[in-house]
Amino acid sequence: MTISSSLPTQKMSINTNSVIVGVDVHKYSHTAVAMNPWGQEKATLTFSNDNLPDFIAWLEGLGDRASVVVALEDVNSYGVHLVKVLIREKFPIRYVPAILTERERKTSTKRHKSDHVDAKRVGRVLLTKYDETLPARESIATTDELEVGTTLDLLLMERRDLVRNQTMLKNQLHALLHQYYGDHYADQFTRAFNRQAVEFYEDDLLSPREGQGLLATSILRRLRRLTLLEEQIATITKEIVNVGDRSEAVVALYHELHGCGMITAAAIVAETTTIRRFPTKSKFATYAGVAPTDHSSGQHVRLHTNPFGNRRLNKALHSVALSQIAIKGDPRGKEYFKRKVEEGKTKLWALRCLKRQIANQVYRILLRASIPHLPLAV
Repeated sequence: MTISSSLPTQKMSINTNSVIVGVDVHKYSHTAVAMNPWGQEKATLTFSNDNLPDFIAWLEGLGDRASVVVALEDVNSYGVHLVKVLIREKFPIRYVPAILTERERKTSTKRHKSDHVDAKRVGRVLLTKYDETLPARESIATTDELEVGTTLDLLLMERRDLVRNQTMLKNQLHALLHQYYGDHYADQFTRAFNRQAVEFYEDDLLSPREGQGLLATSILRRLRRLTLLEEQIATITKEIVNVGDRSEAVVALYHELHGCGMITAAAIVAETTTIRRFPTKSKFATYAGVAPTDHSSGQHVRLHTNPFGNRRLNKALHSVALSQIAIKGDPRGKEYFKRKVEEGKTKLWALRCLKRQIANQVYRILLRASIPHLPLAV
């Protein structure tokens, strides 16, 4: 396995000598704002991917490389080249969850928006909520982990779009079939759109009822699109499984975590890339949005769910939790859920408690599947 050349070897933190650089990333240009540890602006620069060397020279002019910390929202395609250059030049990078910068914008007394203001907000979030930010996956993960994570993320994104379109198309067909056949159009089938049902609709609609030719044609076109979508989903799903089979992390989750299928395991790995980004299980639980937040006041102790976690990762853990408490689910998961309900918790809160336990399991499984001698992020 090939190891990334710039794995962290020391703790990253903010001190009085630090220079925080918030970056607002766009397709053609990026805006950077440098500030001191007290949030006072020092310098600003707008640059493009074509003049990244100028940006590096600007960073070097701000101070010692070890004291300059670059903060940017977790980027996909637009900031890829920027991150690669920063990693190569060994500048510390922290990813700031977009939802935190949005919350910073909403709570600000100044609601105006510009690239400069957005870059400054990214830097402020790093200053005030450092523990809620993460090191860039590119600086922690091995080359193999990055390749698997990026591939799975791309395939899962495509699959989500196809499934979304499939659901929309099925909803349209339900309405049109009800209009054509009446209330009981699917009573003779186990599922409204299984192969037997679709074949029946296609044969029957070729000879439409009088006055309903246009409706029948519209249904037929949608049925053909539905068939094509299902074929594409099956193809993408097979590709995801093939990639997952080559990943120690995905295979470990699939075999060791009850209620976790290959697609769910792939989703968990795609959203984490490498578990070594998280120094503790609590940090991972916070990232997944399953660590409760304290809303206590006086003698009233209240714990709320964390709405600022990674929603796709949270959804994957939710799917595992539902599988575990199902009729044929995991006895340990069902017992834990039942015990929490008996303690007086609502079923919804008991499910949240189970999701936290599952997050702890995921953390342990992925940590064992990772390379033991590589350092954790801090």
